[in-house]
Amino acid sequence: MLALAALLVAAAVWMRSWPAPRWSAPELAGEGAREFPQPLQMVSPSAQARASELAALMPPPRAEAYLAAWGKLPDDCPRASTWLDGEDGQSVSLAVAQLTTGTDPEALGALSLLVALARRLEWEPDGLGASRGVDAEKLATLHESWIGMRAELGADRPMLAEASIVAVLAWARLMRESEQAPLAFADRAVAARAQARLEAWFAPRSERRTRLSASLAARQPLAHEALVAREGALQALDAAARRMLPDLDGECGR
Repeated sequence: MLALAALLVAAAVWMRSWPAPRWSAPELAGEGAREFPQPLQMVSPSAQARASELAALMPPPRAEAYLAAWGKLPDDCPRASTWLDGEDGQSVSLAVAQLTTGTDPEALGALSLLVALARRLEWEPDGLGASRGVDAEKLATLHESWIGMRAELGADRPMLAEASIVAVLAWARLMRESEQAPLAFADRAVAARAQARLEAWFAPRSERRTRLSASLAARQPLAHEALVAREGALQALDAAARRMLPDLDGECGR
């Protein structure tokens, strides 16, 4: 018995000497094994054609929610505020929020829905003034949430790296539109809020560059230079968005 006890003690000491397994968040486990060629297509006008392919990489309940959300997107170019406040708008917004917190395929799916919404909803001036800034800013807020949660994390991940930059450009396009609302209706806090978000995401004053900042420098050097110079960064990002996403015009490409 003494010999057996000594053996168990020795085994316990030996097992405690093993290095602890590296912890990873459950929603990010196994991401390296997943592949999805040309992920940038999911933020292009042809994204819906590959929705089922991307959904196959998601857990079944999330895949069903993702595909169902595509079926709820509008085809008649309604005003953004009106649609987002409606039943379908709230349902899609909830699906986007849930997908954003998931795996890389889910996060890419969430962004594909957001960019599709920016193409299918009207947020360009309609002559009423008051709805101009609100429409664009509501859409910008949805993009802002995705960027805050996933862009830095995904900046050097194959499935999200390029798409994260597109998310920033789409956000800048929307914020710039909101910022330029007619004087009688413009929200003076928009520009300050945009600058605060850019500071948080890119930390241009810090000696340590964020991963998202490095990704932007590689893909949109002019916009990154404006960011570092702290002069006209939102305008530079908006200009890049107009070049890369010419159909993101607030009028559904009409």
